[in-house]
Amino acid sequence: MHQSKMERVRERVREKRESYTQYNFERLQEEAFASFFDLAQEYTTLENLYLVCTLVPKEFFNLDARLYLLDEDGITLSLVCSSNNGLEEDSSAGNPEVTVQENPYFTGESYVIPIRGNKAVGELLPFQYLKDILGMFEIYPSERITEQQRFFLEKFTNRIGYNLHQKQLIHQNLHHIKFINQLVADIDHNVISPNLYYRLFLRKLKRQIKEDVAIQEKVRELVSFCPEIDDRTCQKLREIYHTLGDNITALDESRKEMERHYERTSLYLETLLRREHFRHGTYVLRKQRCNFRTEIIEPTLARYLPQFKQREIKVDNRLEEVSDELLEVVVDKGLLAQVYDNFFSNAVKYTEQIEDDYGYKVKFLSYGKKLLKDYFSQGIDGVKFTVFTTGKPVDPDESDRVFDEGYRSAGSELEVGTGHGLHFVKHVIEIHGGEVGVEPQKYGNTFYFILPQRHDKVDVTNDEEPVRRIIW
Repeated sequence: MHQSKMERVRERVREKRESYTQYNFERLQEEAFASFFDLAQEYTTLENLYLVCTLVPKEFFNLDARLYLLDEDGITLSLVCSSNNGLEEDSSAGNPEVTVQENPYFTGESYVIPIRGNKAVGELLPFQYLKDILGMFEIYPSERITEQQRFFLEKFTNRIGYNLHQKQLIHQNLHHIKFINQLVADIDHNVISPNLYYRLFLRKLKRQIKEDVAIQEKVRELVSFCPEIDDRTCQKLREIYHTLGDNITALDESRKEMERHYERTSLYLETLLRREHFRHGTYVLRKQRCNFRTEIIEPTLARYLPQFKQREIKVDNRLEEVSDELLEVVVDKGLLAQVYDNFFSNAVKYTEQIEDDYGYKVKFLSYGKKLLKDYFSQGIDGVKFTVFTTGKPVDPDESDRVFDEGYRSAGSELEVGTGHGLHFVKHVIEIHGGEVGVEPQKYGNTFYFILPQRHDKVDVTNDEEPVRRIIW
């Protein structure tokens, strides 16, 4: 693979060498090319690049030039620079005969060439929209331009387009980075910090419920002193007592549900919107020890149990092969919780009913884990975490592609999705030093990830690599 890529690039180098031989540029034209490339790299601003574009033809060939760029409407040309005036303040002061056209053409006094950017670069960036033509380059007087010079000027304009496009991308990227940094500050101020209010609210609600329980107890004491069991006042007190108890129970259940939702939402927000992610341009791990079952799997599963019940999907964890007491993997808890969130979300969508060997129709999900001795290397075991769902087994040809960005397997069109979830899973596990995969089974599919487990304890601090401390 590496060699074939090298050969392709080598072939392009040879083609370019042959092309320049065929171009047969004059010495002065070659020097103009070299000067343009040097200065385009030396100057970092778009304004200086505009000046270089128009002054190279002037200084080398005594030809004047005007540089026009296409407005966002894709129709209007604005004059930005000329060899006579430099940076133009009046964008409409150019030659009215210059219009946007696909091919070079002559006006009464000028030769006009379309400026095109590097489409291959533009397609790499999801936010970059590249018009076919960035602008037009006007050179005059046309009577002094020979046919050989026309060819050179067309090639020169191509180089203007590529350099202009790169400078535009750099400025656009800087603008995006500045926006992202501001967005992160806004998120921290307007999302993360206010989210703490809900924690305070839940604490107050819990205290209020305790006070209501104390009031209920006082009502019970009053009822216990009633002289007659049939006394109407005592009957009312008993009714109040039971109604108050029912309300307290319902309110406390709602509080617990809100608390669970708050904890998961806060965990996801604080994990995905972590300032360090944006600063470094990748996920920055905050590793900590945690009990996978009680802190990651079960809280995440609890969110999906109502949906599993609605779709008649049974949940089973009898595939466990290693107890939590024997397991200690240091991970970013927030990111790993979202790994299981993606697995369970897919399970809701794609688990199907099958008929087993005994003729029973079953539809279920199971999860588990097992230890893989020395899986990564001597002394570094692997812990394999699995989620199995019944349904049609993944085609072997698809098993290597299901974790690719944007990929959706055949038959998934009926469910809403983007094909991003499993790619996110792969990315998170790989930055933990692990690996992911899917194993088609007779009655369904096992999605899994494997994380390394060292035979030592790990001291963990936020935003830093673990510091190893050998204890056995």
